[in-house]
Amino acid sequence: MNNEVLAEIKKMSKRKKGTIKASSDFFRTARYGLTLQEHRIIYYAILEGQQDNKPFEPVTLSVKSFKELFALKGESSYGELRKLSKKLIGRSVEVVHKNPEGGVSLSQIPWLSEIMYNIKEGTVTITPNKNLKRFFDGKPFTTSEYYFLLKFTSQYSERLYEILKSLSHKTIIDFDPDDIAVRLGVPQSYRNNYADFKRFALEPAIKDINEYTDLDIDIRERRGRYNKVTTVLFSLRQKSVPKLAERVARGEFVPPLSEEEQEVILRELLDEDEIPGQLSLLGEAVFNSEND
Repeated sequence: MNNEVLAEIKKMSKRKKGTIKASSDFFRTARYGLTLQEHRIIYYAILEGQQDNKPFEPVTLSVKSFKELFALKGESSYGELRKLSKKLIGRSVEVVHKNPEGGVSLSQIPWLSEIMYNIKEGTVTITPNKNLKRFFDGKPFTTSEYYFLLKFTSQYSERLYEILKSLSHKTIIDFDPDDIAVRLGVPQSYRNNYADFKRFALEPAIKDINEYTDLDIDIRERRGRYNKVTTVLFSLRQKSVPKLAERVARGEFVPPLSEEEQEVILRELLDEDEIPGQLSLLGEAVFNSEND
């Protein structure tokens, strides 16, 4: 195993045991609808910058690791990876926050500035949007373990955890059902039917949080006219969790790719059937440069 592979294994292990820090207002008010895999990738990139004291600088990892963060394994195509990462670039977050003039503002901000595939090196470089940096430097701040995000099975778990963690100085927290649904970014169909919202969003998220994090949560409802749910109440209790170092498995990574492997990635990323001219042009530039 070469030094580059060992270095990436060490780095990934460190990230998995890392703590994401954001302003409490961000965790409390942010609105976004990320898939579980998208959440892992964005927070991985932000966490690396926080750990290395280079917040919101570009982050590079192997294509294999990038695929694994997207939960793509085995023979999953690089064309599929490209489509998923292109979708990720279009994701944004809405944040309600105080502005310098003392008022309140709503900002709409893309999570990432760029995703770049470095074909010869077999790596991907992710650049977080620096306009978000102020929300991850602010005080008072709330923390979330990246390890929790790796273990979660529901896309709503991390967001619900962030909201409740930012309010964990309380033991009972109440929300209007539509408000908490919007904060979690659930589909409109769930918001129209509380029973579906609870079954498909709240209950799986609460199960994840209770099993993997430092919070224990119970939920109950307050009902009004016609038995309609008017308030969702969460009761919170802090608990200890095992040391993350004892629970994090080390990943396995491959060294930089051969020219043949590079060509497979490039062909699938560009989709040869759609862009044959571009493929041949880039192929000559990348793969035949040594013969020039």
